[in-house]
Amino acid sequence: MKTLEQIILTSLVRATAVGALLLGAVQTSHAGTSDPSAGGPIPGSFTWDLISSGSGQRGLAVITFSNDFTFRGYQLLAANAPNTNSASAGRGGTGIGRGGSTGGTNAAQTLLFGFSPIDGVWAISSQGKIVGFFDEALNVTSVITNFFASTNLFTVVNPQAPSETTNILVAFTNGQASASVNIFWPDPPPGFNQDYVLGNTNFAAQIGSAESTNVVSFTGTAALNKRIALVGNTTFGKVTFKGVPVDGGLDVSGNWIGTKKEGGHTANEFFSLTSFQVANPFPADFPDIANFPNLFFTTNGLGAGYNFVGVAMVSRQKKIGFTFIKEDGTARATLGTLKSSKRGTTATTKGVEEPLNEVNFTATLQ
Repeated sequence: MKTLEQIILTSLVRATAVGALLLGAVQTSHAGTSDPSAGGPIPGSFTWDLISSGSGQRGLAVITFSNDFTFRGYQLLAANAPNTNSASAGRGGTGIGRGGSTGGTNAAQTLLFGFSPIDGVWAISSQGKIVGFFDEALNVTSVITNFFASTNLFTVVNPQAPSETTNILVAFTNGQASASVNIFWPDPPPGFNQDYVLGNTNFAAQIGSAESTNVVSFTGTAALNKRIALVGNTTFGKVTFKGVPVDGGLDVSGNWIGTKKEGGHTANEFFSLTSFQVANPFPADFPDIANFPNLFFTTNGLGAGYNFVGVAMVSRQKKIGFTFIKEDGTARATLGTLKSSKRGTTATTKGVEEPLNEVNFTATLQ
């Protein structure tokens, strides 16, 4: 049986002691940035609350930088579901497609979602920048959209006289996702030309999963006890991290009622959240997770006909993320806003559930 960590998101970091020693040799004080490990209540380490974005790596992280030139933490990724629809029919246009044959392939979209530990090594360069790296072995889900040769009938609308329409036929070749056309409308006088982008409606999406290594090298700056900004180059593209000092007082423990909207279906869910600093039901997967604030777990999630377990991460930047795993192994990850008021605490999130379904998830603390 897979462990929770294997199901959620496998992450193995291989930062060597030799690398740490080499980085330590170049660690000096520079005016360009503050030491990201300085300023904490415990001398020699500082914990940051970060939000990541870019290249499908939308998420939250809590990371502790230490003055031995290492860092350690946890991240939650919740990519948006891919758009497997064809291009829009253009301004004022609607499309009706028919026909088709064998086809070509559009570019693949890669999605990373789930929860995992993260650790690596860092230094401050001679240019006064924070530099560091880590690599992680991930279970990655991707979608490839195949567009097929076809002749599609489109109805386009005059944007200045909506009651006026015309029908046009567009022939697509294998692998062609869209076509641009220009229509002359005589009304209103003296007439005008309108551009339309018409999408090939004859396509199919292929979904696959495979293990891949995400290599992350980053540079950035920090202001002592105020903020940190990192820009990373990864296997899957550019990602940015923006962080502030962690606030350990964000408590969302208690009973929650959630509403999941997926594929036109709405379902209620019940679950409770408990801080990992109170208990850790997954010590084999996350042995040091109690050292990090604002991380919560559930082991009693209940939906109509299924049970689930999972993890929640809270950011003082008014964000919250959830990663839930059903008993059949289906993973879901969502990320969004967290609002607290006299009426209560509400999470409004969006993300993806396997295989690649868009999910909107709203939950309220009772």
